[in-house]
Amino acid sequence: MNSLKIMNKQKFEYFLNAVHYCMWLFERKSQDIINRTFLLIISPIPKYLLSSKYKERFYRYQKQRMTELDKFFNDKKSGFSIGLAHHNFGAFYSIYPCIFSFVIEGLYIKFNGEMNTFVILVIFAIPVGICYIPAYKAVFSNDKYLKYFKLFEKEDEHWHKKWKRRTIAFILGAIASLLLGIITAYTIVIS
Repeated sequence: MNSLKIMNKQKFEYFLNAVHYCMWLFERKSQDIINRTFLLIISPIPKYLLSSKYKERFYRYQKQRMTELDKFFNDKKSGFSIGLAHHNFGAFYSIYPCIFSFVIEGLYIKFNGEMNTFVILVIFAIPVGICYIPAYKAVFSNDKYLKYFKLFEKEDEHWHKKWKRRTIAFILGAIASLLLGIITAYTIVIS
């Protein structure tokens, strides 16, 4: 029984880290598209407006800045893209336990007939906070995701496609969970 529990924990950890990894890849790809678009827009400036001496300087400076920008956006530990991936992962993961919060909120409003902002915040914070602890331990504690990223980078294209689909399903499931929670709370209040 104990080995089954360990195996399930490892699957949960693997799943969450793979979803987080795919969110990071999406953020990197999005940022790359933005950077390339920006460079495409400004490329006529040196080409047509600068002398050859200043063109050389411009392109040298641009190369230095691109290296710095790459580190700023794509650093796995502190880059902009990983920050967005952390945020998005946490947001979508946290939506799942909100269904419990909506049920409790619906019951609270039905029996009390009022909406106390503090109580509603607590009703949302407790289930989300409690449910977020295992995800935090599985992905973020001791930067565990970095070990998984090294593992996932070695995977083939088929693996990446499969996990991109699963990540989309994870996001859509969170959105469906949010909508179901709202509908459930509304149904409880009006019944």
